[in-house]
Amino acid sequence: MKKQYVVLTMIFLASTFLFQNCSPSGVQFEQTRELASVTEPEVVSSEVVVDNEAEAEEAAPEIKTKTFTAASKEKAVDMVWVIDNSASMTAGADIIRKNFEAFAHLVENQVDLRVALISKKDAFNLKTHVSLPETMKNGQQVDFMVHSYNPLLVAAAATCPETATDAFCKKILGNSKYDKVYSSLNDFFRPQAQKVFVFVTDDDSAANANTTVQYEAANSNGYVATIKSLTINEDYITAATFKDRMVRAFGKNGSYKVFGFIAAADSKCRARESAAYSSLISYSGGVAFNVCDKDWSKNFSQLSEKVVDYASTEYSLQSENVKKGSFC
Repeated sequence: MKKQYVVLTMIFLASTFLFQNCSPSGVQFEQTRELASVTEPEVVSSEVVVDNEAEAEEAAPEIKTKTFTAASKEKAVDMVWVIDNSASMTAGADIIRKNFEAFAHLVENQVDLRVALISKKDAFNLKTHVSLPETMKNGQQVDFMVHSYNPLLVAAAATCPETATDAFCKKILGNSKYDKVYSSLNDFFRPQAQKVFVFVTDDDSAANANTTVQYEAANSNGYVATIKSLTINEDYITAATFKDRMVRAFGKNGSYKVFGFIAAADSKCRARESAAYSSLISYSGGVAFNVCDKDWSKNFSQLSEKVVDYASTEYSLQSENVKKGSFC
């Protein structure tokens, strides 16, 4: 009897233990652990979990600098060409006459372009005459005899105000041979436009003891030559003087680029190496082309691309919590 009781007791205890492990409290425990593992990041992590990038930026603001390039609405360019009319520029003037109109219209189709041309229309006996194409409705020509040594001075003088305020403009205003060019482009430049200067010469803006000068004769012979010595700020200017005039004309933050069909040290047709122009081109980020090249087609194409690119302005923006899509 005792054995039966012991056996029954053992069976009862074993059954009780077995069913206890399958009780609701055991199932809830496993579920509790499972839920804890799912929600664990919310409890132990200091990071905020977000669904997208925009919310992430909002949750963690920081100072960012965004630099981007945006073409101005106007895409305006004011371009000044100064072309040397001296006797050695026959080939260069001929290339300009044949290609200038096509080049200008190529740029004009992409930007709001104004063109000013400083060069002599009727230097026929020298064969260096250049005229602004009649189709250039937004252009103007300053009909002035440009010598090999003074294109830089002529361009600077054209930007002077009617009433001279600085030493350079006062000196040029007092020199009657520059009456036609002085202040001739004072109203040409637009405040919002990028400024471009293109010089075409096989010489330099510097002193030379023996310089040939073409001047308009009183008779029907057209332009004749004489020899003279050059004087600074009367016949030519330095690159530094040109830079100073640009600051006075367009402000300290004013932007301009200089390009040139000029003479390099190894140019075979050169009168002199165009050192002053090379300096300005390098300083302003322009491009120099060899005036002695027989084919300028690639040069015109590159120049048009550079001018159109220059119509774009780069801005730098600092802001807290800059978001994608913030700029329009």
